[in-house]
Amino acid sequence: MNRKPEEIERICKELLSGYYNNYALNVTLEEFQKFYTTMVFLTKTNPIVSFVNLQYTVVAQFSSISPQHFDIFNKKGIVTENNFDFVISQKWYGIKGRPQRFSNFLWHEFLLNWGKLSTIFIVSAVILFVVNDKSFYEQLISLLIQSATVFLSLYIIFTVSQSQTLYKDIELLKDGILQRYYSDDRHVTLLGIITIAFTFLGSGIIELTNKFDSFSQLSWVPMTMRCFRAITIAIVITMLFDTFFTVANYYLFRNRDVLERDMVADLLHDDYRKYGIHGDGKPD
Repeated sequence: MNRKPEEIERICKELLSGYYNNYALNVTLEEFQKFYTTMVFLTKTNPIVSFVNLQYTVVAQFSSISPQHFDIFNKKGIVTENNFDFVISQKWYGIKGRPQRFSNFLWHEFLLNWGKLSTIFIVSAVILFVVNDKSFYEQLISLLIQSATVFLSLYIIFTVSQSQTLYKDIELLKDGILQRYYSDDRHVTLLGIITIAFTFLGSGIIELTNKFDSFSQLSWVPMTMRCFRAITIAIVITMLFDTFFTVANYYLFRNRDVLERDMVADLLHDDYRKYGIHGDGKPD
């Protein structure tokens, strides 16, 4: 990186002469801007630049000049379309803005499922508070860990198998839908991992509260530890169900989204053939 102006000008002249590398040139956003201004100066025109946004890097080429690829990254963060306002003639493919943050993803899923999750939390907390049995807690924790682990494993296998088909659809890449799917996959996977981590944490909390409960001589401690255990495991159960609901809602939406996009395109294309310039122009 940190190419000198002389080196940038040399590379631009080589591209104009027809020479290019079979590998992409790794450049920073600032360096690519220098490449662009140099190319404008040498050609006395505004070259057409094609961009493909892959979220954490952008692949670009001077499409009206050379098939040379540039891998562009931003030292200050994620690259977006706004970073390339200096390019006058451009074609942009992929997501235009920033990908959804994990915190926003969680908040959206909570708003979507808050009614069901609230019910699960309250019912679980009440049942656990009433039962308050050590062996019951141990069996429940073991069951939760197994459920979360098996579910996450099956989810990852399903995601990989389904993604092989989606990632071959270039139209999804052009519209930025593929990047959104990838971002959602990452968020759902992270949610599953956090749920498993909280399940293990809940197991440790149960053990600590049991020991603290048995050693403490204070009268209020047993009732406090009883409530704390019930609330902690109820949170874990709620998180696990939230993961289930999120995966179910997300994949139902994804499958419907992919199918509907194809069907809508076919439907509108049929109408264009019927009523367009070469059709009869009359609705049925």
